[in-house]
Amino acid sequence: MILARLAVELWLSALNRRHVLAHAGPVPTAFEGFINQSAYDKSIAYTLAKERFGSIEAVYSIAVLIVVVFSGVLPWAFEHSSEALGQSAWAMAAFLFVIGLGMSLLGLPFDWVSQFRLEQKFGFNATTQRIWWFDRLKILLLSLTLGYPLLVLLLKMVTWTGPWWWLWDWGAVIVVQLVLSVLAPVLILPLFNKLTPLPDGSLRDGLLDLAKRTRFRAKASN
Repeated sequence: MILARLAVELWLSALNRRHVLAHAGPVPTAFEGFINQSAYDKSIAYTLAKERFGSIEAVYSIAVLIVVVFSGVLPWAFEHSSEALGQSAWAMAAFLFVIGLGMSLLGLPFDWVSQFRLEQKFGFNATTQRIWWFDRLKILLLSLTLGYPLLVLLLKMVTWTGPWWWLWDWGAVIVVQLVLSVLAPVLILPLFNKLTPLPDGSLRDGLLDLAKRTRFRAKASN
């Protein structure tokens, strides 16, 4: 199943790459007046570079997953974790959190290369090394603050709710996601981005018109 997933991802990537190459060349008639030839060529090159990089990252991620799953490192780590911390919900959640953190660290080099090599090459990098690493630290602290307690709750619900634990856990995750969808733009996104009102102009008017047509409530005030 792991390899099948990788095969599908690579096939979709190749399909998208062929589609992009088929539209390389002069700006399509539908885009005339919205984008010049130089910007259009840049968008084609950027998309192809992202596709190549994404395929390499996908192969790497699957290779790491296979090693972790089949090497026996998880049972070994779980045994030592249980001996040191016990098997309470808090200890088990700590084990899962550390495993997730370790997997994230293994993917960190690709995140760095994507930001400071690929995005930098095409002029899309608007951050610095200091800000980027500080954002990684903030992500870690947010994971500890929000993710770790959620893991504890899900594990405790396994013992509280009996054979229907999976349904209760699913419901708890849905509730948390709904709450975060409301709170994230207010409490979390400002930690990583400077949010300012969109100035008056055609872009603002177009977005508000789109929101109106799709019945999405958006504040129009500055």
